[in-house]
Formats: sequence, structure tokens, C-alpha cells
Amino acid sequence: MDDIPHEYQYNSTILAFLANNKKIDAKRREKFILKIKKNTLKFLLSGDLDDLRLVFKNFRKTGTIPEFYEKILRPAMYDIGGLWRDGKLDIGSEHVASNTATRLIESMNTKLKSKSKPKTVLVCTPDGEYHIIPCLMIETYLSLKGYNVINLAPSVPTKSLINHIDKEKPDLVLVSITLDEHVKAGIQLVKNIKKLKIPIIVGGQALKYNKYNFGVTVSTTPNFSELAKAVKMEIGQR
Repeated sequence: MDDIPHEYQYNSTILAFLANNKKIDAKRREKFILKIKKNTLKFLLSGDLDDLRLVFKNFRKTGTIPEFYEKILRPAMYDIGGLWRDGKLDIGSEHVASNTATRLIESMNTKLKSKSKPKTVLVCTPDGEYHIIPCLMIETYLSLKGYNVINLAPSVPTKSLINHIDKEKPDLVLVSITLDEHVKAGIQLVKNIKKLKIPIIVGGQALKYNKYNFGVTVSTTPNFSELAKAVKMEIGQR
């Protein structure tokens, strides 16, 4: 950063270019990514959607949407979650950040027209799990991969959710669980979905450090390319 004129060191366009420039060594690129993440964190906490959109727009000039999710937005949201858990952030500020991230993701136009009939993936959370941002990221990514995505997150009553799955008959159901306290409801939800004979993948932050027996494929917060492989494999086995 020291060899960049001071007036340009915080320019989101320049930071995004440097963060994705493969000619720069990985250690220096990581510094630029960290600076973008700090800016993203600041704009999320202040609810500044316009500047957040500018950060994303400039990143997209040299990087992909999945890269923005994995390198910038998801780590920033994890930091916000950590601040809240440590009592360094009040619930109102956490809601401002989450709502701003949600509005950013919803503003992305990612629907692709498929020449053939696309496979359908239904994304949901257990009843009581209100963390929607991971589901929105999954919806965006899988839409870019050509899947038809039905996003029922967050927190639909189990009976209504099962009825909807039975009605839509998706090729795969993805269950996202962010908080440990919702794992028990997730296990029960999976048991009910299994009765419909539909492939299931369970994932989320709650499963990162603890192992649970869901009796289905479990994806412990993978990167998006690994998730895409798991989705393709599960659907291909039908």
C-alpha cells in the first residue's frame, strides 16, 4: 500500500483491481482484499447501501460474484456476528448490517436463461432460523450455475415447508443452519424431508466445528465451487 499515492489508497476501484491482479504476489493481494473487507464492514454497519454497491461494482470489474461472496461479504458478516456474540455490537446495529447485505444481494440480477429445463434446488432453514443471507448467497451462486432456485428462507413452519416441498418436487433441498440452537430443529426437518425421497444437503456455520448425524450429505461451510460439486453429485444420483 505504501507505494500507492495516499489519495488513491482508499479508492474502491483501485483496491478491487489490485486485489484481483494475479501479477501481484498473493501476500500483497491479501492486503488489498483486507482493505476492501474493512470498507465493506464499515458500509454494512452504517447501512450505506450506495457505497456498498460501489464496492461491489468495482470488485466485479475484475472479480466474480462468488469471489466477492467468499473473499469479502461472507468474512465481513462473520466479523459482524463475532462482534455481536462478544457483546461489542448491539442487536440494532447487527440488524442494520444484515438488512444492508440482504438489499445488496437482492439487487444483483443473476437469473440466467437456460436452453434446457434447469434442475430445481429448494433452499430453506429450520423453523426459528432467521439468518437469510447465507441462503441468498446460495441462491445467487446456483442461479449463476443455471439452476432454478426456490428460496423459502428464512423460518417457514415445518408443516408448511414440507407441504411446499411436496408440491414443488425439487431435485434437491438445501437446508442452511447458522446457529447451534437450531440444529435440533434441523435434524427433525431433515427426517420429514427424507420421507419425500428427495436428495438433501445440510450446511451452515452451526456445523463447522461440531459433527451431527443428519443421515444425509453435510457440507460444513464449503466454498461455492465445492457446494456446486456436491449439488451436481446429489442430483446426478437421482
